[in-house]
Amino acid sequence: MVSKRWRIAEPISKTIIGFFPEIAPLLLQLLWNRGINNQVAIDEFLNPDWSADVHDPFLFKDMARAVDRIYACIAQGELIYVYGDYDADGVTGSVVLVSTLRKLGARVEVYLPHREREGYGINEAAVRYIKDHGGKLIISCDCGVANVAEIKLAGELGMDVIVTDHHQPGEALPAALAIIHPTVAGENYLGKTLSGGAVAFKLVQGLLRTDKCTWSDKVKESWEKWLLDLVAISLVADMVPLVGEARTLAKYGLIVLQKTKRLGLQKMYDLASIRPDKITTYTIGWQIAPRINAAGRMDHANAGYALLMSDSVREAEELAAALNSANTERQRLTDVMVDEALAQIGSPKTSDFCITATKPEWPLGLIGLVAGKLVQVHSRPALVMGEDGNHIVGSGRGVEGFDLMQALTDSREYLIKFGGHKQAAGFRLERKNYEPFIKNFKQVCKKQLKGKDLTPTLNVDMSIEFPELDWKLYDQVAVLEPTGQANPSTIFVTEDVEVGEIQTVGSNSQHQRLILQQGDTSKKFIMFNADKKGTELKIGDKIDIAYDVGVNEWNGNRELQLKIIDFKKST
Repeated sequence: MVSKRWRIAEPISKTIIGFFPEIAPLLLQLLWNRGINNQVAIDEFLNPDWSADVHDPFLFKDMARAVDRIYACIAQGELIYVYGDYDADGVTGSVVLVSTLRKLGARVEVYLPHREREGYGINEAAVRYIKDHGGKLIISCDCGVANVAEIKLAGELGMDVIVTDHHQPGEALPAALAIIHPTVAGENYLGKTLSGGAVAFKLVQGLLRTDKCTWSDKVKESWEKWLLDLVAISLVADMVPLVGEARTLAKYGLIVLQKTKRLGLQKMYDLASIRPDKITTYTIGWQIAPRINAAGRMDHANAGYALLMSDSVREAEELAAALNSANTERQRLTDVMVDEALAQIGSPKTSDFCITATKPEWPLGLIGLVAGKLVQVHSRPALVMGEDGNHIVGSGRGVEGFDLMQALTDSREYLIKFGGHKQAAGFRLERKNYEPFIKNFKQVCKKQLKGKDLTPTLNVDMSIEFPELDWKLYDQVAVLEPTGQANPSTIFVTEDVEVGEIQTVGSNSQHQRLILQQGDTSKKFIMFNADKKGTELKIGDKIDIAYDVGVNEWNGNRELQLKIIDFKKST
């Protein structure tokens, strides 16, 4: 495990504290660390307001055109296909669109591509399939902005395309009827950090907030709000920055997720021992989204889609159980692949600016997860690849200060297709181009990263002492929820504490429960996966710890849960 460099935020001055006398200094420090440093930003962050912070969908430049075309389809009885991505973001967004369109009276079908056989984005065979099955309009969800050729083909076949997406555009935009995308050139929409599912939700808002929709205002508002459980899942699962409108949607979405009417989610909660009233972004990221994603990773995303659409108790129970089993198997296979990949890589040299691992038999649905694990271990951009017939299919993950999409763009002469974000992307190439691609990619990585310190950084909010760890502190930390990208969980550091007790816990004794002492104050901590942290701790050791503060509840008891993120021997 690569040792992290701790970067403790600079303490705010007394002058700044004086500007905001109504905010506790500790909370003000946490806000300042996240760039929330003026009254307007603070008010929006602390008090998300649906009417003020959720923007008019018609601020999207193409929204009116998209809405008009969809209502024309409904009026003429034309068949609409929603073409979604196979991950939790695309699946939830597809459910948002399909359920609304059906409620509006549209004839609509869904098409979710197979991750391994078809890959990411719209493909030519799928376009022809939709045409052959009577499709007149394709609405993409969480994909499409990079599919120039495929959308051109759809037009040639007499079909219109509305793109809803949030991925990084290519050099040219597709000739779609409308593109609903917050960051394409010329788009002035204010909410720039929306997920694919959230962009789909904005299209739904456009469909409801027009005089073409004859529903009452009460019904419109109710329908919108009950979709927010899916929007919250999409935002957290796709790890978009939870700031501005995205934060507001996530905050309200968590409330709806706790009260969800969806049978599939209710049955998932039962199997995963999820308490609805305790759902947080952590619950989404580590329990809900992985199970939805398991459908597309292990077989086909249709199972995740069907779970969220189900109105049958028996079907929901069966699908929830299947996804639970798929997720367990996904975890097992991922662990095996990570071990194999680490064995391939060995110990990277200082001159290695990226790492690669490949095995023809590796399931393509899991290679992105493995790439993410490799980055955590070696703190370098990672490519993990498997094979699909005569093609090599890969997934990459980046590091801070590295643009993975640019690196793939600079290697595009060797690729059949690629797409994604700065930090995560996928690609496909012919087997004969593997060696030149890897050589070129490594050169691009060297050009981007030469001279940069690749030591991973742990951003720390502040240094505190044990006597400060109380419920008053927790209440201020809890104000930051929902946490996520651009608003991470709070991390504190306490230095020079002594290890008093060590107890191994977990099914494989992989975790440690510690009693740590600072002066006259002792605190109980948990360190998950302590067996992978590196240095073995002994009673009497003096260490510096980085940790977050949560709450643990069981059998009516409630206590602070102090979770160690990293530690170092005290100097």
